[in-house]
Amino acid sequence: MRYVFLFLFIMLFCGIGCNTTDKGLTIESMEESKTRVYEVFGMDCPGCHGGLEKLVKKIPAIQEAEANWQKKQLVVTIRPEVELNDVDIYDAIRRANFTPGNRIK
Repeated sequence: MRYVFLFLFIMLFCGIGCNTTDKGLTIESMEESKTRVYEVFGMDCPGCHGGLEKLVKKIPAIQEAEANWQKKQLVVTIRPEVELNDVDIYDAIRRANFTPGNRIK
């Protein structure tokens, strides 16, 4: 019986904490920063996208970078109140030995 109450307490605690915190952070971060999506060709494995992310994160205007080798995409989040030229992103993609595609968003 104690285990049932313990299980219910843990589920209740985790459920309340996870739901309220995650939604608030997502909404705030989307309002403060801009997100761009680029096509990237030539990524064949999870290790490939890790190297690209490291290079893109070195650009001062980039707050966050996430590459997905399966979708062949790079998603970057730009710091608030900072301008970013697409040429900087394309150069980083080329330096990582991949082929840049179009900017999707």
